[in-house]
Amino acid sequence: MGETIINSEIKKGLDLLESGKALEAIAILEAYWKNHKNEPESCFYLGDALAENGDLSEAIERYRDGLKLAPEDADALTTLGDMLFETGKHKDAIACYKKVLELDPQDADALVSVGLVYNSQERTEDAINSFNQALELEPDNVFAWNALGDSLYGKGDVEGAIKAFEHGVEIDPEDPVAHFNLGELLYDLEELEEAEEECLEAVRLDPTYGMAYLTLGGICMDMDRTADAIAYFEKYLKYETSSQATEMIAEVKAVVEGLKEELKG
Repeated sequence: MGETIINSEIKKGLDLLESGKALEAIAILEAYWKNHKNEPESCFYLGDALAENGDLSEAIERYRDGLKLAPEDADALTTLGDMLFETGKHKDAIACYKKVLELDPQDADALVSVGLVYNSQERTEDAINSFNQALELEPDNVFAWNALGDSLYGKGDVEGAIKAFEHGVEIDPEDPVAHFNLGELLYDLEELEEAEEECLEAVRLDPTYGMAYLTLGGICMDMDRTADAIAYFEKYLKYETSSQATEMIAEVKAVVEGLKEELKG
């Protein structure tokens, strides 16, 4: 009976989280955690809800609590690393990912995560080396190909970046991120029609892909398609809910208002 009640409490919290009701989910999962602090999963569930609500500092603390109880939980270490990375704690993030690699030296995704931190620190060659190590382990790892493409483009190797992104699309044509990355690069190269095609494929595969709508809005502005630009920017505003995107959201809202005034003539 006790186990059934526990599962139903967790399920209710996770269902609320899935439906976008983060605060309600936090209330339920926090109550559960307070009564089950000896269970690592109670910490992780609450941490996920807090992170969804933008409370990354609290989420990190809950994940640290959980990992004291389950120090070899690779998924939790990865999630903690991701949150630390997002909050700029690069050294701590790398430590988490390297712990995952100690547990499983064949974990290609952990190598990619390490590379992403290096890339954010402008350690481009270290990043590329990490991505290539991942690809040696898993040649079809789209996560690694996408990350490699970003790094190559950042160092000015446009041809190499395009090949990496295109290879990612070839491996998994159903991956919206691969299409978006290729589209974003093509947009930067001012190949607008090709960029639009890739970004449209990204949102077809994931209709909630906010960043792809943002790029589509920019493409349409450059092509003097104001009404389309407004529609795409509004979809970006609908789907982008991250607390880390506050400034961008404000900028896009201002752009939308300006474009609407422009249409009025």
